[in-house]
Amino acid sequence: MSLGRKVRITLGLSGSIGRAKVVQPRIVLFGDSHVHAIQEAVRHRVNRRANVPVEVRRLFKEKNGKTLGDTPFDGILEVGASLSSNDVMVSVIGGNQHAVFSTIQHPQPFDFLLPGDDPAELMEGQAVLPYRALYDYFSSGIRGGDAKSIEALRASTQARMIHLAAPPPKGDNSFIENYHDTRFAEENIASLGISPPTLRMKFWRLQNRIIGELCAKIGIELMMPPTEAVDADGFLKAECFANDATHANDNYGELVLQQLELALIGRSRPVKVA
Repeated sequence: MSLGRKVRITLGLSGSIGRAKVVQPRIVLFGDSHVHAIQEAVRHRVNRRANVPVEVRRLFKEKNGKTLGDTPFDGILEVGASLSSNDVMVSVIGGNQHAVFSTIQHPQPFDFLLPGDDPAELMEGQAVLPYRALYDYFSSGIRGGDAKSIEALRASTQARMIHLAAPPPKGDNSFIENYHDTRFAEENIASLGISPPTLRMKFWRLQNRIIGELCAKIGIELMMPPTEAVDADGFLKAECFANDATHANDNYGELVLQQLELALIGRSRPVKVA
């Protein structure tokens, strides 16, 4: 199977210092649905003949009778094996577990506290779930799924590796009500309603905590969303919304490209989640 068309990196930094030629790293970005925002940003840059900092690949799969993506997972492992220690692999694998757990209002409303949170922030009249029990259950799903893919990608390559955290949740319940995914419609979101934004934020933070622990263990840098895409409460800004409950748009993708450009030319570094 073809590994698909790829966009080659040009950071605009090639040249020479004296007689020594500066060799730019190859930067490959790979993932599933959250890659779409970055692909769209790349398309806009190509159309205006602007610099493209990464080679973007999306997981090849068939969904609802349609073919999506360009690179099967075995293919990206082959790409990883071809990279040197001077190159960079950027993972955008998974990321929607927090939304699966927290978008639709549960019949029994609940809340929880992450370590260090103020108990005064708990929502009144809601059952409080123990953090450790919720952590273990949520973590088992990630470790049994996306974590295995991230670990396999890390093992395939000697390149520097960065994992991009998923975009933060959208704080606007009315938007989600009008633009939710087919999956949520099938699970009766119209009748059950939408969970409070604060709960969605807690699950996103919990996911980042678990992914951050995995990344630290196997030598991956965790890059959080661009600060320009996040509002004062930590939610995704409206101008970065894609027309569904969980994904970001090309505006967000452009901010990610800029963030990667800054991080990979040494003026900034990815920040690990606390």
